[in-house]
Amino acid sequence: MKKTKLLILTLFIANFSYAQTTLIDSLIQKNYSTFKKNNNNTFEGKGWVTLQDEIRKNNSVLLGELHFTSEVPYFTNAIINNIKFDNYILEIDPYTINTISTKIKSLSPAELDKFRNESGSALSFLQGEAEFDLFKNILQQNIKVYGAEQISLFSDRLLLSELSKQSKNAKAKEIYKQMIANSAAYDTKNNTTFYLFSDDCLAKMSALSALDLSANEKEQLEALKLSRELYLSRIHRMRVQYMKHLVLEKLPEWKDKKNLFKFGANHLPKGESLMEVFDIGNLVSNIEEANYRKSLHIMLIGKEDGETLADLDEYKSFLTVVKDDNWYAYDLRPLKQAISKKKLKVEDLELERIIKGYDYLVFIPKVTKTPKTGKQDH
Repeated sequence: MKKTKLLILTLFIANFSYAQTTLIDSLIQKNYSTFKKNNNNTFEGKGWVTLQDEIRKNNSVLLGELHFTSEVPYFTNAIINNIKFDNYILEIDPYTINTISTKIKSLSPAELDKFRNESGSALSFLQGEAEFDLFKNILQQNIKVYGAEQISLFSDRLLLSELSKQSKNAKAKEIYKQMIANSAAYDTKNNTTFYLFSDDCLAKMSALSALDLSANEKEQLEALKLSRELYLSRIHRMRVQYMKHLVLEKLPEWKDKKNLFKFGANHLPKGESLMEVFDIGNLVSNIEEANYRKSLHIMLIGKEDGETLADLDEYKSFLTVVKDDNWYAYDLRPLKQAISKKKLKVEDLELERIIKGYDYLVFIPKVTKTPKTGKQDH
């Protein structure tokens, strides 16, 4: 009798699992379209037309990206070249963003290339040529840029160098120069940690705090101290809290405008993020809803060189329809509706968060990872 019950239970579970797989496959097959690159630095195809229509209808558009690729900046460029945006908010600290913006506006092309090559990892996600060119295009279109992230471990010398140039305090200038030199020497001697974590860095920041500094210097030094604490604590929730603070701080400047957010895909679902906190995507979604507007959340995934579709097992139900080298745009909202109506149960919690948190999933058939370059690589 027990064996019979166990057999019936096993068959029930197998049948339920098969039915759920069949349902999700059916919903995906009915709700995707494709598009491809053309020779005009944009795309063509039904999927691109659909995405553009959705992007135009929404006040804030959030791109949950793969970092360090050539394809994501191409996609972003195609969006801003076809649709007017007022603001661009990205996952880099505001001080590095301001420095890069100033350099782009003031340096010759040759000087700018030299700055990018020498700065390397200090430019964070803008160190690659494709991302840097995208950022230049954004500035050329007079789109206002905002950074919303802690200061990178690799950006200390860039920040200190700019503060040294701006400071009116002779003693502060001397300390900045010592910190720059010590940071450079630290990198050559110790590859397991960072100058920002050192006692010397902390002591010199304390010495600077006791001096008569400009408001701008004090703000950046406080941000540097906070970034140090966030890195050392390794508490993801606190980092996200700071990022949300920076976005919210600029709310008066972006809330009534057309906005493009570009962060890592972990950060931008409407609900709980892939890292189990309520992140930037949730904040922006709530702000837009509170103002009777909409936000559109798009997640980009792709197959890197050397990978097969089997390596993207989490997305296998989506990838079963992939037959060619086109880009694929999946409308996730019918799947979300099926989950809400308890018709569909997704066993993988991360995949469920993606379906419920994003409106579209875009699959890139071949992702080209851009190398991390520059003298400040650790």
